[in-house]
Amino acid sequence: MLESHVGLSSFSEGLPRPNIAIDEVRRLAAELYGVSGEVRELGSQQDRNFLFTEPASPAQPAGRRVLFKVSNRAVRRDEIEAQNEAMRRMHAAGHPSPAPVASLAGLDIETADVDGAPHSIRLLTFVDGTPLIDFEHFSASTIAAMGTLVGQVVQALDGFEHPGLERELQWDLRVGERLVDELIGHVTDPERQALVLAALEATAAALAPLKGHLPVQAIHGDLTDDNLVATSGALGRPELSGIIDFGDVGTGWRVAELAVACTAVFHHDPARPLAVLPLIRAFDAVVPLTDAEIDALWPLIVLRGATLVVSGLQQVSIDEGNDYAEAALEREWTIFAVPAALDARVATAAIRRALGREAAAGPISSPDGGAALLDADLARRARVITLDHTSTALRDGSWLGEEGAEAEAQLLLLAARSGGVAATRFGEARLTRSLGVSHDAPVNVAAGVELYSASDLALTAPFSGLVSAAEGHVTISDGARTIVIAGARGLTEARALDGESAVAPARVESGEPFAEIAGWAQVTLQAGEVSALDAAAAPLPRFVTAEEFPAWLAVLGDPSELIGLAPSSVGAAGAGAGETLRARLDAYAPLQGHYYAHPPQIERGWREMLIDTDGRHYLDMVNNVTALGHGHPVLADTVAQQWRMLNTNSRFNYASVAEFSERLLETLPDSFDTVLLVNSGTEAVDLALRLTKAYTGRDDVACVEESYHGWSYASDAVSTSTSDNPLAAELRAPWVHAFDAPNAYRGTHRGADAGERYAADAIAEIERLAAAGTPIGTFIAEPRNGNAGAIEVPAGYLAAVYDAVRAGGGAVIADEVQVGYGRQGDVFWGFEQHAGPGGDPIVPDVVTVAKAMGNGHPLGAVITRSEIAQALADQGTFFSSAGGSTLSAKLGVTVLDIMRDDRLQENAHEVGGYLREQLVALAERQPLIGALHGRGLYQGIELVRDRETLEPATSETQALCDRMLALGVIVQPTGDRGNVLKVKPPLCFTKESADRFVATLDEVLTRGL
Repeated sequence: MLESHVGLSSFSEGLPRPNIAIDEVRRLAAELYGVSGEVRELGSQQDRNFLFTEPASPAQPAGRRVLFKVSNRAVRRDEIEAQNEAMRRMHAAGHPSPAPVASLAGLDIETADVDGAPHSIRLLTFVDGTPLIDFEHFSASTIAAMGTLVGQVVQALDGFEHPGLERELQWDLRVGERLVDELIGHVTDPERQALVLAALEATAAALAPLKGHLPVQAIHGDLTDDNLVATSGALGRPELSGIIDFGDVGTGWRVAELAVACTAVFHHDPARPLAVLPLIRAFDAVVPLTDAEIDALWPLIVLRGATLVVSGLQQVSIDEGNDYAEAALEREWTIFAVPAALDARVATAAIRRALGREAAAGPISSPDGGAALLDADLARRARVITLDHTSTALRDGSWLGEEGAEAEAQLLLLAARSGGVAATRFGEARLTRSLGVSHDAPVNVAAGVELYSASDLALTAPFSGLVSAAEGHVTISDGARTIVIAGARGLTEARALDGESAVAPARVESGEPFAEIAGWAQVTLQAGEVSALDAAAAPLPRFVTAEEFPAWLAVLGDPSELIGLAPSSVGAAGAGAGETLRARLDAYAPLQGHYYAHPPQIERGWREMLIDTDGRHYLDMVNNVTALGHGHPVLADTVAQQWRMLNTNSRFNYASVAEFSERLLETLPDSFDTVLLVNSGTEAVDLALRLTKAYTGRDDVACVEESYHGWSYASDAVSTSTSDNPLAAELRAPWVHAFDAPNAYRGTHRGADAGERYAADAIAEIERLAAAGTPIGTFIAEPRNGNAGAIEVPAGYLAAVYDAVRAGGGAVIADEVQVGYGRQGDVFWGFEQHAGPGGDPIVPDVVTVAKAMGNGHPLGAVITRSEIAQALADQGTFFSSAGGSTLSAKLGVTVLDIMRDDRLQENAHEVGGYLREQLVALAERQPLIGALHGRGLYQGIELVRDRETLEPATSETQALCDRMLALGVIVQPTGDRGNVLKVKPPLCFTKESADRFVATLDEVLTRGL
């Protein structure tokens, strides 16, 4: 609870807190208010606050809680009266807040001597809730909710007038510049002091023309995460529930209320200064900001941070033992430093974009009269190198880690040697500047163009203007725009410029030589006039985040044409994903669905990583389709070579289709001797159902609940999962019979003998159907219920059901599309983990497989016995154009080769076991984890609100997936209750990636949403 008041002409005197002992607090509370009970002090910077919890009573079983407040002696009585009235206005507006409690004498405000001087004393009701500052993570929705509430407070206080509102507070940003100037001496670190002074100078210059245009009214003055309280919602997400501490109520700039609230966000997410935009947007929806307020907002945010820094240090110096103020110092520095590090012009442009009030266009980049930095012939020969996600020169993860910088340098140096000069692209989100998988988005979008030359290179002026030089920087400016060349030296022949020290600017005409580079230089085009000295002292960043780049265009432009190159073809970083999604929804039927409400645009991958168009790398926890991992070079080369050779259908005679079929049969028991190749798991299941129907002569099919087998007419008919089709049970065909899902964790039967009991139920139904004249012809099930979340099929179930179906003349299908092909580690096929009464593995009649066998290429198979296949042959031949094509067959063989050579099944066993160990340890300290399912690299993490009732944590699971995406991990919910995290990454998954996944999951479960 942060409140501070200054009623002094000079801020340098400071305001120590009232000096009052806890025994004196108890005495005064009893004498003035009749209050007693447990008491503890709450944090405060310049007042003293004590929380009393009175003994339990029938009316208050938990004991009434009230706040005993001793105001700083500098606070006038009418100021306190104004605070009380502001609280009443909040109550009237429907916002829970403290309210004065009358003393035994019937007074809202009492006066008592404290340490020999009269002090105002109040008793206030206590607002339940946890201060927002105690929640570690703020989601965008929480930040927006803050903005809405702050806007509503401004509305409620609009028109409020009271003599006590006219006060001089050190937190009133109208006096902020004077405050910082007077107290700057308390910042004893020279580097930090210089940063505060520089920020103060920039702030003063920005605010000077705006002050007279900023609306003034009564404001709360301190709506920060200290003074907003919340309850804990889904997975710890805060839900705002009240406002406390009205000690800073007074007259001030209306926009200052917003500026103060914004500062509360920075220390929760210091890597993203623009995380405040949802707050600003929500505030503006309630209280529309004027143009002057928009332009003043970021400078005021920085000024508020500076006042916190100097005031906090002052308070610690004059108030020994104030642990509250001491503990806040580093947090207050972050609150200042984060927004101060972002150019206010950029921040304001970002705010205007967020509010739909676009900033003015950036600097003009077109050359005047055809002049350019590079000689025309050299510019024609210059090679522009692509370093973003579309780069074909960057291969096989060569852009990652320290190798990335080396790969980038090698590409540019080789290009410079062949063409004389090489250049990069403005606004390009470079892979080589990405961080791999990281919690934070990479700072990788180029703010300029880099030039690499094979020899010394003279630059000519692209327009007439003033040239200045300082060490390492040369600039040329015509007043409206400036080219800054880092890594250049001024030419002494051109107007006596000295690259080793700053000299007076000299004028050059368009086309005259003015600078020289040797090896490397970065060219940046900036709006306005910038001297070389300024550029050297405060250079703009070489790279920015994709989130910030569109706002930087208010300051920066593409210098390519001024260099003599074609304009960059790179779009505004961060802008494409939304447009792509809109185009997808317009042309690509929405019923095909997509992950996430606001998905990144994924265009590249490497091993267990997915990469978006901004170069951000995500850990891929869901791609069991791409078993080998993304971008496998051997597979890519094989596919490319086969395309060059031949791709045709399987009715031609070629070796690869025979080889692939033989290799598949080698993985299965000897009873399997026939392979049919198709394009997908859906087609495999559909064909398998046709085969068994022809073989048994029976239409009726049994399956299990909560399963998914495909989208075709037949495969969809036996798919029972309501997560894929909410009407699955309602639309079920009469020939489909669904058995209870054999789930020993939350199903009908639980415990060690669950498999036997589920089997008994299924066998009873098989017998009933046979007696009714509809005997089961086919039983289809996954050996592990993948769609439900890698749920274990309990021991004994499949063996018993297989025997019962076969005894009645039916056949059984093992759907291995998701769970087979080595994914479970210790077995290649899922059915191998199940044993019959004698201990031998069960053997199905038909196996269906797809996904992994093509590593994402459309390839599936039905593997069975020849007599089953022959039953369908009696009805005609079967043919799939692409299922067994030369390309598909060759690709299928290569996948098996790579799985063998890279030991991917063994890796699934080893790393999957390691991952399971880490998740077991995590579950011990995270109660939301109810159960861990699966094995190898096919696992499921089931989230429950209560481990006894097993209430599914559905909303928490979806929110968790969204938060994990923001932290660089792609994971999705599955199961009919949407409460299981599916964990099925590529089989090349590493222990390091397992650690990152578990650590990120732990962080989200700990810090909340």
